[in-house]
Amino acid sequence: MKIIVLATDSDTTWMMVNALRADYPALQVALETPVSRALLLKRRAARIGPLKVGGQMLFMLLLPLLRRSARARLRQLEAQGGLERRRPDVPVRQFDSVNSAECIAWLAAEQPDAVVLNGTRIISSAVLAACGATYLNTHCGITPAYRGVHGGYWALYNRAPEHAGVTVHVVDAGIDTGDIVHQAVIQADADDNFTTYPVKQYIAGVPLMKQALAALAQGRLARHRRDDLASGVWQHPTLWQYLAARWTRGVR
Repeated sequence: MKIIVLATDSDTTWMMVNALRADYPALQVALETPVSRALLLKRRAARIGPLKVGGQMLFMLLLPLLRRSARARLRQLEAQGGLERRRPDVPVRQFDSVNSAECIAWLAAEQPDAVVLNGTRIISSAVLAACGATYLNTHCGITPAYRGVHGGYWALYNRAPEHAGVTVHVVDAGIDTGDIVHQAVIQADADDNFTTYPVKQYIAGVPLMKQALAALAQGRLARHRRDDLASGVWQHPTLWQYLAARWTRGVR
């Protein structure tokens, strides 16, 4: 089976690539250039207001401290889960955007069987129609309740640990709205925090992606939707949301 990983340059991308290469050594990797932080913030401020965006920016300044405090825990989890975030020595194709004409033409020429997305911007319908591939994504949240970002954190924030998990889904043109293939719930422990939840979600999610690709190769990929959960799209927390939840709910 011919597989392309279409992603951003991130730790989770290389965790996924390194895990899949064991079964699919010929997989190809293409990276997109991220949207500039300034442009993202400008667009977000227009949608949700400058006060909330300012709070999100303050929280992002806290993230390095949270990551530093969880450094040993992160190494422990990666070792336990067999995840390797080191960038492998593989050829990488670079695109300004996954939605660019160049990327669409390349996908049409390559005609992969599966495209595994990881951390890209929302892909256009033209990308989805570029080839006959099934597009799959590992989403750090239980859909449809926790679409958007930081789904595990927000489930814990909402005192709904049964919905703190990961979803492997077929990709459509919406925000994490595609058919569900697999889901799994994670357990948050006392030594976890905001920066370790995604690693736990990938520990659970990588095997699910492997199962999905194996089923796809055999022509038996099952997909479904959930009508037992209200749909919601989540964003980055503000600094005051995070601190309040940490103090009053114990969500780190």
